[in-house]
Amino acid sequence: AVPQQVHIFNGTVLENIAFEDAAKNPQTVIEFLRNYGFASFMNTLPQSVMTLVGEEGINLSGGQKQMIALARALYHRPQLLLLDEATAAMDRESEFFVLQLLQRLKSQMAIILITHRLHVLKSFCDRIYLLDRGSITSTGNHDTLLQSDNLYSRYWADMVG
Repeated sequence: AVPQQVHIFNGTVLENIAFEDAAKNPQTVIEFLRNYGFASFMNTLPQSVMTLVGEEGINLSGGQKQMIALARALYHRPQLLLLDEATAAMDRESEFFVLQLLQRLKSQMAIILITHRLHVLKSFCDRIYLLDRGSITSTGNHDTLLQSDNLYSRYWADMVG
């Protein structure tokens, strides 16, 4: 799971992603980061994966914390990935990277994406559930949801109108 509020512990980026594997198999972790496309993100940090993040990630932005949390979740190769507002603190470029990565990975695992950013649903989600006051009010894919009056169709009407 990748929550909106990520728990980061005092240590390096590498330790926050891979825990004990950071010391036992650092090359495996670095190869994972390279293969999944995280290397370019890591290289923006002062000491790359060896950057000390500080207590609760004090030295990181919210988007950087979310990127580390996503790498952490994917490193452990889940069958089900739950993302709760996992890109909310990211800039557009980082969010685009994450969505492209998840698009590649969705054939390998089930992904549940919880978001208020409705624009990400169009090209990514196979099935969309709209919640209003704790109840599912509509369900379908992008095209079927546009065929009825609901929060999603009104959002897209406002975007093009």
